[in-house]
Amino acid sequence: MTPLHELKRLRAAWRANVPLPMNVVLVVAAIYLLLKLVRPVIPGSVILLYMGFAVAGALIHVTLDDARIRRFVAFFVDVPAQEPRPIRAQRWALLAVIPLVLGWWVYDALRPTYAPPVEIFQRHPTVGEEVLKRITIPAWAADPKAWRAEDIAAGKRLYEANCAVCHGDKLDGQGPAAEAFRYPIRPANFTDAGTIGQLTLQYVYWRLTIGGLQNQFNSAMPKWAAGDEQPDASTLHSNDFTPEEAWRVILYIYRGSGFEPRRE
Repeated sequence: MTPLHELKRLRAAWRANVPLPMNVVLVVAAIYLLLKLVRPVIPGSVILLYMGFAVAGALIHVTLDDARIRRFVAFFVDVPAQEPRPIRAQRWALLAVIPLVLGWWVYDALRPTYAPPVEIFQRHPTVGEEVLKRITIPAWAADPKAWRAEDIAAGKRLYEANCAVCHGDKLDGQGPAAEAFRYPIRPANFTDAGTIGQLTLQYVYWRLTIGGLQNQFNSAMPKWAAGDEQPDASTLHSNDFTPEEAWRVILYIYRGSGFEPRRE
């Protein structure tokens, strides 16, 4: 049997065992999973936009042909007295899953959420160039390609002991204490392409060491600096990390999230 005949046989078998509505759901779900697995991470708003295109494309595919429309509708309304059990199971699965998914989307869109006024918070507050120029990157931390495994491992231990409670073990901003911080914003999700992937090493070090609590940045992020060379900020925590420890935490966050710092 030639490859072409084998392909036609597999296509016929698939069509006989997987109804059109299930094909549509599988394609849309596969597109969603691919978008979620893409690296660097695609922001959620962009995924939502792409999924709108995917659903619209699936609807166009079904409705462009009268035969497809009849096949799609018949799967739900023209139920034969005798049909294979796998087909029946797929029908009931779709009849259960589709309302649940639509119901969740409606609930998620209508449930009350907290959104602070935009003008009182910036995820990445502006800092003067003269401040960043005072920050010297150690030679062992300057080049991502030369980062040492032992420094990253040390940074991971420090992160898990001090940072994961808010930013999460998976660096996704979903730590045990994350729900408590609803003002002005939840802890940063480092796996999102809009966070540290957009920042330089100097800026991340400055943000880590300056913190934000009780100062002009309106952030729950505490100051993690040690040493008099850092800009002053009144916070609940201070002098916790040495500069070397702070750099090791930063290296682990970049390596663990799959991003590299932005160049100048």
